Amino acid sequence: MEAIELSGIPIVTIQGPNGGYGIMENFKIHNQLVSVEDFYYIITALKSVSETLADDKIDNTLEKMKTLIPSRQTEFLSERNEKLSIDFTMLGGDPRHQESFKVVKEAVDSERLLRFTYTNNKLESIRRTVEPLTIAFKWRAWYLFAWCCEKGDFRTFRISRMRDPEILPTRFKRKDISFEEYLSKQEKNKSTPTTELTLRFDAPMRAIVEEFHCPDDCSEGPEGSLIVKASMPEDGWMYGFLLSYGEFVTVIDPPHVRENLKRSAEKIAKKY
Repeated sequence: MEAIELSGIPIVTIQGPNGGYGIMENFKIHNQLVSVEDFYYIITALKSVSETLADDKIDNTLEKMKTLIPSRQTEFLSERNEKLSIDFTMLGGDPRHQESFKVVKEAVDSERLLRFTYTNNKLESIRRTVEPLTIAFKWRAWYLFAWCCEKGDFRTFRISRMRDPEILPTRFKRKDISFEEYLSKQEKNKSTPTTELTLRFDAPMRAIVEEFHCPDDCSEGPEGSLIVKASMPEDGWMYGFLLSYGEFVTVIDPPHVRENLKRSAEKIAKKY
């Protein structure tokens, strides 16, 4: 959406149960002022979110944009489309995630309370009622930014971890804060305790590990291994992250994380 607005096309949000996104009424684009490159980026941005959002209005906007492309340039556009593909759909292929996304989006658009069961980073299943504010693609996944009624504070929830989302009849007045403002405040006031880790990744994992860690946090280890300094909240997600590397990661420090990981590995071995 931001890419479309940056190109000079005003995007509006339509509230209500039949709402969605669209181009401002009566807006006309002079196709001589827009190059085929501009059309390419606008159409690519629209296509990248249309499948996940499942919004007919986005599909209609996409078709309108295509009709503005001069016929002599359609072949050029087809060639460019073959060179870049962006997919924001959820990983895993579980249709329940897609259904959850639709329910969450409807709750955001209609400004109604949303109730769901959520699995947090401690692997606890909790019931939450929230005022859903913004859906955001961040940290390689789709999240809901919301006001949590139980906690009395703003929270982010990964949509793929939601179960049985239910829209309640109660409406709410949207709070005057954007998702970007929330992230900025969180960065300035970090209060979640973290654990400083020193990890050694074996050589076969280098390419994967370097995707997630900047060069300043990495150094060369013995036999082509990679030493990584990382800071993470010590929770179920952290241990799951470490276990996902199997035999190819060694926790050098701190000792208590080494021991916890060792016990987890022993429990896993007993299952086989």
